[in-house]
Amino acid sequence: MSTSVPPRPRALLSVYDKTGIVEFATALSALGFELASTGGTARKLREAGLDVIGVSDITGHPEIFDGRVKSLHPAIHGPLLARLETEADRAGLAELGYPPIQIVACNLYPFSDAARQQPPLDDLALLEMVDIGGPTMVRASAKNHKNVIIASNPERYPSIVTALQQAGGADGVGIDLRRALALEAYEHTAAYDAAISDELHARWIGRPEHSDETSVQTERLPDTLLASAIKSHTLRYGENSHQAAAIYVDPKAAGLHTTLVTAKVEGEKPMSYNNYSDADATLRLCRALSTDEWPATPHVCIIVKHNNPCGAALGTTQVEAYEAALASDPESAFGSIICFQRAP
Repeated sequence: MSTSVPPRPRALLSVYDKTGIVEFATALSALGFELASTGGTARKLREAGLDVIGVSDITGHPEIFDGRVKSLHPAIHGPLLARLETEADRAGLAELGYPPIQIVACNLYPFSDAARQQPPLDDLALLEMVDIGGPTMVRASAKNHKNVIIASNPERYPSIVTALQQAGGADGVGIDLRRALALEAYEHTAAYDAAISDELHARWIGRPEHSDETSVQTERLPDTLLASAIKSHTLRYGENSHQAAAIYVDPKAAGLHTTLVTAKVEGEKPMSYNNYSDADATLRLCRALSTDEWPATPHVCIIVKHNNPCGAALGTTQVEAYEAALASDPESAFGSIICFQRAP
């Protein structure tokens, strides 16, 4: 009498950012997962001594066009999209001979990094950084998150491993974590598409703010306004104390410039929404009054409360500028934001 051995659970790993992928794969292998992978990820895992089955071995088709097409195949996307909670999909998958894929780790080509390169890449080189198979894999896995755990952020690997260990395998991982990972995956692909649209609009149409002509600005306005920002940190409170707020940063500008958002807060108390709003207004006015036309009075001091200037003054020293600005309205200046344009 012969008995069939159930197939090992399968994890598909295909990442551009390989941070932590060897450790993640090693943990998955120890938990009994069969590792499937593509291209550079597969090479890295094999170099680490891990057994890996190539996607081409699964699909029966080689990677083509320098790796442009490798995972777009029913043998990959059938298991990613199969609704295992239905008898028909389970039977169909078994009939095709495709074992389920329970975990996917996938992140995308760094399009935004490529768009910022100097000198700028030409259009053809930049378009090579538009990922096709990756977003398809991520979106399919997120759509079927009841059956597929999708890891689009390497920082999530340790928590996924912990959940698998505690649950005794992928089947026992709860819906809350699955939903959180699926939402994160969709945010990942949405931000990716927004970055592509924004950069190509700037290249092919032009940015409205780069022209002084109203007619040209009008022609350059996008038909669809897409915004993508990364949460930097949570604020103490919003415009009012009963409201929550957070600072979000344009991913294209993150890490490029020192701003109020990235400035170091020396005091122990975190900034609130109103603090940042006032600080921004104060800094703008301070810069507007900063000039080399008054070499004898180089110090500028601005005092703002609730976005309204309480005082603005020039002085030969910071102390002189501050005292003159404070004298404008010392009562309203209580609890205000004070800004100087340079160090003493």
